[in-house]
Amino acid sequence: MMVKRKFLYKMLTLFVVIVLLYSAITSSIIFYKSYEMSDAQNNHSRLLYIDQNSNYADFKFRIAMEFVYKVSTLQSLIDYRYSDDTNYLYIANLYNDLIDQLQGFGQLGFTLGITKLTDNLVITAAGTFSIKDYLNELGIQAEALDRFRNLQDESLASNTYIVPQAMSGTPGKIVMIHQTVNSKLDPLYFFIVVDSVSLLPRTVDNLQGNFYLYTDEIVGSYLHNEELDPAILTRIESMNGQEDLNHVRLGSTVHYIHHSKVIPNLAYIYSSEMTSFGVIFREIWKTALFPSMLLLVFGIALAYMATRSSYKPIRQLLQFLDEQRGTNAAAPNGGHAHQTHELAYIQSSIEQVYSINHALQNKLDHSIVHLREDFFRKAIYGIAGEEWIRENLSALQLERFRDELRLALLECEGMDTLHKTMPAPNLSFLFDTMIKEMRDGCDDYFVLPLDKNKYCIIFHNVSSENVKQVAESVIATIEKDLSLDITAYISETYRLDELTSALQELLRLSNYQYATASKVLTSESVTNLEETVWHYPLETETCLINYVNSNDLGKAYELLRDVLDKNVNHLALSPANLSNLKHSFLTTFKRCLNANGKTLNQFVREYPDQLDQFMEAPVSKFTEKAFALFELIFNYCNKDKFSLESSTASQIFIYIHQHFDRDLSLTDIASHFNLSESYVSKLLKNSLDINFKQYVNSLKVKRAKELFNQGNYKVHEVAAIVGCNNTNTFIRIFKQYIGVSPGEYVKSLG
Repeated sequence: MMVKRKFLYKMLTLFVVIVLLYSAITSSIIFYKSYEMSDAQNNHSRLLYIDQNSNYADFKFRIAMEFVYKVSTLQSLIDYRYSDDTNYLYIANLYNDLIDQLQGFGQLGFTLGITKLTDNLVITAAGTFSIKDYLNELGIQAEALDRFRNLQDESLASNTYIVPQAMSGTPGKIVMIHQTVNSKLDPLYFFIVVDSVSLLPRTVDNLQGNFYLYTDEIVGSYLHNEELDPAILTRIESMNGQEDLNHVRLGSTVHYIHHSKVIPNLAYIYSSEMTSFGVIFREIWKTALFPSMLLLVFGIALAYMATRSSYKPIRQLLQFLDEQRGTNAAAPNGGHAHQTHELAYIQSSIEQVYSINHALQNKLDHSIVHLREDFFRKAIYGIAGEEWIRENLSALQLERFRDELRLALLECEGMDTLHKTMPAPNLSFLFDTMIKEMRDGCDDYFVLPLDKNKYCIIFHNVSSENVKQVAESVIATIEKDLSLDITAYISETYRLDELTSALQELLRLSNYQYATASKVLTSESVTNLEETVWHYPLETETCLINYVNSNDLGKAYELLRDVLDKNVNHLALSPANLSNLKHSFLTTFKRCLNANGKTLNQFVREYPDQLDQFMEAPVSKFTEKAFALFELIFNYCNKDKFSLESSTASQIFIYIHQHFDRDLSLTDIASHFNLSESYVSKLLKNSLDINFKQYVNSLKVKRAKELFNQGNYKVHEVAAIVGCNNTNTFIRIFKQYIGVSPGEYVKSLG
């Protein structure tokens, strides 16, 4: 009996120790998760702060720059800029226009000064100043203007320079100097003075934080006047120009860096002291103490019941052995029957063990696929370390995937449309089955789904040509059976710890998806597409997408024509450069569709021949095909989206662009669309922000410049081509918009 109690106590002690360990681990997890939650809340509040304030600052800067661009189109500014000497009539007109324009922007906290520098005058809405007096009024050093004028083009972002804090004597003002350049005129300078109090608030919940505006020097410092950590400045210099960094820890300080979406070389930096674990622990230990003690008491009670429950079969076994011992002593000849009974019991136990092992093996086989997916996903995304990879290679039976790996990325388009007509297919299973049949059952690849549209296939020791054959066969079969649009990208050979670089190569190849008719792309196949051409900046693409979203076809046409002029008319395009340019335009058109909830695959299904015509167009037909494709995409994006009035305006814009080269009048348009002249005029005024005649004349002048640049036409011939029957009228319109007569313009070209 004493032996039995000792055994019972040992079991109870074992269970209590397990409960204590479990309680300690659980309490530690509670404390740690509470710390993570508190830290995440602090991080979220900081992120929210920098997001809100950087977006608000960008909004103010964007409004200021849009105001500058609007002022740049004023006739008074054009007259002032083209005047050779100091013409006080032009200065007075510009002064009055600035006052009128600033009435709608006065509450936004910025002022504007304009100068050519050559006349030593700065024109503002508050009056006219000499350059020296104006700089003194702003509190900035004259060296700031000299530094801006001496900057190289590659170090100047969008011809805009922000005066650093070190060169400004007025902390409450942020001064931007914007330059507009004309090859035949002296530069024009805009001083944009922003009130820093209206730009960003000076209060925040975390009093330890500090907010900075930074270019290559500190432009503004909020909350506290402190210098930036030199280490974080080093990080900024090594960053990509559009890359944002959050949660950069340096010592006890965490930094958040967001790049301005308006001023490319401007960064917003928020630095804050990190909350220590000790502070958070003191805040939560009272809250976590009660559940921990309750968990411990409950665990001990559970251990006692588990001990008694576990001891019950042992007690029955001991009683059985006692009974068997007594039976064996009473019947010495019954040993053979007892032995048979024990053998049957042992055999039955072994069969149960085999059955349990078989079930466990099935579960392991089912789960190992998911474990391998998790392994490769961590390796590709760069989450797994080298030590973790070494530990799991053997456990997951993946030793052969250590090196000589080649990745194939299959990108599927049309999944959303397919799901509307049939249940979602298991593409991973389909890819695996097809490759297994083509590779004769060899287990030297692994299919890894990245998301519902992208699937990565990892091949071991397989040549690029073999992978390409597999990809082409898979694409042909899947596109035929499921009507999906699939493109494959094949990488070079990498080691397992270099899969992140392989993925980056595949994503780079995906940028050339529409630059070639091939469905399978490799680094070699896109070499000829990587030559540098002018193309257009990201800001231009953003403006074009915004015009599509707002159904503003007139401005979209203007912007597209300007981009085409710079790329097609001003550059000698080789076949490779033309293909690359087509790829750039097609990528922009695709983003226009995506911004409106549509895909290029859906557009191609509705207009099956348009994309091929665009991609096959020669240089001479490229402008025409680009406009035709864009018009279809514009209408496809905006169908059933805007009101009847917006749709009518779009049709009128198209009609004007098709017939501006004749004597077009409001009466002609009103008659063509069965509308009144006053309604047409109001509709165009609301959409163009200029009147009908100005818009038509601007189109005539732009067409005239194109013809003059060709060098094959005389003035009266160009006047007739653009729809001006009277040559003198044409000369007057041309000089009004360009500043010189047609004859002088032709001489300047020679």
